[in-house]
Order: sequence, then structure tokens, then C-alpha cells
Amino acid sequence: MIVRSALHLWVIGLALGLASAPGRAATIESAIAAYDLSDYTAAYAELLPLAQRDNPTAAYLVSRMLLAGQGITRNTDEGIRWLRFAAARGHAEAQVQLGQRYELGLGIVQSDSEAIRWYRQAAESGSPVGQLYLGMAYTNGRGGTPVDLVTAHMWLNLATAALPPGAVRTSVAGLRDAVTAQLTPDEIAQAHARARDWKPARAD
Repeated sequence: MIVRSALHLWVIGLALGLASAPGRAATIESAIAAYDLSDYTAAYAELLPLAQRDNPTAAYLVSRMLLAGQGITRNTDEGIRWLRFAAARGHAEAQVQLGQRYELGLGIVQSDSEAIRWYRQAAESGSPVGQLYLGMAYTNGRGGTPVDLVTAHMWLNLATAALPPGAVRTSVAGLRDAVTAQLTPDEIAQAHARARDWKPARAD
């Protein structure tokens, strides 16, 4: 079963602490600063035009505001539309959260295969959360993913290395070590080599 709980809280709580000088035209930095200050009226007024101009970070934050009702009327369908928009443009947090919605059937038709597809995209772009979820899929064979413990170890190892110190990282390391216990020495060496050679996918 794919890990949720504390990790989901960590994902949702990610902050983007940027700021810009007052009085300037709206930029993604000033919009994020307003969002982080919970000035949702100002944030939405700045974010929506940026999202409409294909800014994936703005689209992701607009989706969060719509899905949570932050300063505006909650609108799940519109929130998911903007979440898809951001995910399709390579925003890793949007990809992870779209995967979570598919996994859990939150406002969307439940689909393990679609969840894994979005986790894979996030993982390949370097998201440790996406790497964790993809590693677990290879551990359990979920969503049409074959059981492949060498590949699972690679993704879990990458996730462990990228996560900040703390309880989540410790838990992910424990999952990796549980996979390690099921591998031969040659398979462990192969998994480590693949992790060393891995490079994040470049955005188009």
C-alpha cells in the first residue's frame, strides 16, 4: 500500500517563500509572497492572469486555492482542471497531487494506472515524493506496474537521498532497507549503480 499520512501533510505543506519589491507589476514572486501571507484576494488576482499565460506554478497555486476554498469559492472541477494544466506543464508538486487524487478517487474517477503515470512523471523530474510512490508501486506491483525490487530500491534510495532529515526520510529509508533485505548482493549493487547513474528528465 502506498505510503500516505505524514508524507501527504509534508507535500501539502510545502512553502514557496519568494518575495518581490512593492509597487511592481504582478510577477510570480509577488503572487507567491501574497499567497504565503494568506492574502488570498491579492494572490488570486495576480495568480490567475499568470496561470492563463501558461505559468505552471501560478496554475498550481490557483488549483490549490480553488480546491481548498482559499479566499474564493471552492470549486473542485475547476481546481482539478488547473491542477491538470500545471501537471501537464511539468510542475512536479501538481503531478504528485494529481496522482494522489487518482489513487484515492478524490474529485476524480479512481485509477491506479493514472496515479502511477503521474507519480512516474514527478519521479523522473526529480520529485522525492514521486520517487517514493513509484518505488512503492514497483515493490507491490500496483497500477499495472510489475514487481521489480531492483527498480523499487533505486527509486526509494533516490527519494531517501533527496528528502530533508526528519521522520519522513527515516520512514522512507526503512522502506528501502526492507527492500534491500529481499535482494541478493548483485541486485543491491545493480540498484546502487542505477541510482548513481540516474539523471532527472529535462523539461521540454
